[in-house]
Amino acid sequence: MTPEDYLRQYTESFQPPETESSLPPDESNLMLERGYYYPPYLQLETYLDTLSRADLLEIAQQLLATEYPAQRLIRRQVGEYLETVQRLRNEREWQQAEMERLNGELAWRINEMTNLEVERKRLEALVLDSHTELENCRSQISILENQCATLSESLAVLRGSTSWKVTAPLRRVSQAVKGLRGG
Repeated sequence: MTPEDYLRQYTESFQPPETESSLPPDESNLMLERGYYYPPYLQLETYLDTLSRADLLEIAQQLLATEYPAQRLIRRQVGEYLETVQRLRNEREWQQAEMERLNGELAWRINEMTNLEVERKRLEALVLDSHTELENCRSQISILENQCATLSESLAVLRGSTSWKVTAPLRRVSQAVKGLRGG
């Protein structure tokens, strides 16, 4: 339990209610941890912040008188309590600043993840396009291989024909004449 919580639980019972109608009908909401009474009419957010040092000293003395009747509060103890409260406030401010920084970094990381997801989807679309293009190329290669095989077969049939064999000497003479003209 923090010192502020400790003070809050004990000092609430010293404050009178503003009106009787401000108390809730259900008393189960009036209990805090370990059975402490909690008046619901107090505004906890502003109560401790409005206390002066003298008020805090008086409350601490009342607490000590209630809890430890034989012990008295000295100035050094009040200073230590105030230092503890200030240290806790500073720590809370640092934690809030750190949480804001971490929330900012979290937002940046989430944005980065979103950008990476968009890039992943773009690359995935490129891969799908590449696969489609690859399939198109494979089908064209298959068509061209079939045409090549057909043409090779036709050429083999042509060279194996009788007319090709009969005109072979004529083609040789024609090539020799072309060679003499070019040379």
